[in-house]
Amino acid sequence: MRKLATIRKVDAIKPIDGADAIELAVFGGWQVVVKKATEIKAGMLVVYCEIDSVFPEKPEYEFLRQDKFRLRTKKFRGALSQGLVFKVEEVLKDGDFKEGDDVTELLGITLYEPPVPAAISGEVAGAYPSSVPKTDEERVQNIDVAEFYDIDFFVTEKLDGTSCSFILDNNGFHVCGRNWEYLDAPEQTFWKLAKLYEIESKLKKYYDNTGSYLALQGEVIGNGIQSNVYNLKGQDIFIFNIFDITKQRYLSSTEYRKVCEESGLKTVPVVEEKMTIKGKSHDDFLKFAEGKSLLNPQAEREGVVFRSFDQTERNQGKISFKAISNKYLLKHGG
Repeated sequence: MRKLATIRKVDAIKPIDGADAIELAVFGGWQVVVKKATEIKAGMLVVYCEIDSVFPEKPEYEFLRQDKFRLRTKKFRGALSQGLVFKVEEVLKDGDFKEGDDVTELLGITLYEPPVPAAISGEVAGAYPSSVPKTDEERVQNIDVAEFYDIDFFVTEKLDGTSCSFILDNNGFHVCGRNWEYLDAPEQTFWKLAKLYEIESKLKKYYDNTGSYLALQGEVIGNGIQSNVYNLKGQDIFIFNIFDITKQRYLSSTEYRKVCEESGLKTVPVVEEKMTIKGKSHDDFLKFAEGKSLLNPQAEREGVVFRSFDQTERNQGKISFKAISNKYLLKHGG
C-alpha cells in the first residue's frame, strides 16, 4: 500500500515572494504552502500527506470538500503546493511516533483511483495474481536519488492512460487491470487488445522456447481513457515492463525491447536510451519531466519513468521511479 501520510521532519521553511501570511515547508522533493500562523518550523516532526490522498468525510476535514476530499497540486501566490501538513498532535492524539512512520490507515486516508472508464469495464474474474508485482513506481520526491548515482537508467515517457497486464502462468492466461483480472468479453478493451496482438499465443511460444512464464505490463491509451491528450482513435497498448514469473525478476531494458520487437508489440516512447543521473537533484528530475509528448507533439507529456538500464541485484532485478510533470498536474487537476 502506498504511504500517503507519513511522519516527516521539515527540511526547511522558505519564504514566498510577496506573501506575508504563508510560506513553504520542504520535505525531500516535496513542498507545501503552510500558514505562518501554524508555526511549522524546520526540524519539526509533522504529518505530511501526499497529493492523491483522499480524506474521510469528517468535520475536521470539511475544508477539503470543494475538492471532494482529495489533495491535488495547486499554486498559491505563484508557489507550487503539493500535499497537506499537520502538527502531529492535531490529528494523532495518542501514540509515540517517529520519523518515517506510516500513518495512512490511522487517519483513514485512501489513494485516489480514477473512475474506471466505460471502455475498459467488465466482469471481474478475481484479484490480480500475487505472483506478479503490481505496476506502480515510486515518485522521485520520495526517494534519496543519491543512492542510485552509480546506476544508468533507461528513460521512457509516462503515458496517461490505464495500466493493463497480460499474464501467462501455470494456471493459464490472465488479462488484468491495476487491481483485478477480467473475464473474456467481446467489448472488454483489454481482451480486445490481447486478441488483436495474439498475446496469449506469443507468451506460450516464449514459454515453449525458454521455459519461463512472462507478464507483460503496459499502458492502454485512447478514446474514452483519461483525457486522451494523444488524440488516438480507438485504443492501443504500449508495453513498459516485462516480468519473468518463473525467475521472479524483471527483464533488462535490452531483453524487454527484444521481446517486444520479436512479438510485434509497441513499447512506451523512449526519451533517453541511457542516462547517468549522478549529481541530479529532485528539482532537476521534475524539470526534466516537463516536455512535449513523443506520441503527440502538440500535448504536454505527463512525465517520465526511470528504469535501471541493466538488471540489478535488488528489487527483483529493477530499480525504478517516476517524475511527474508539475505543469501537467496543474493543467489536468492532479
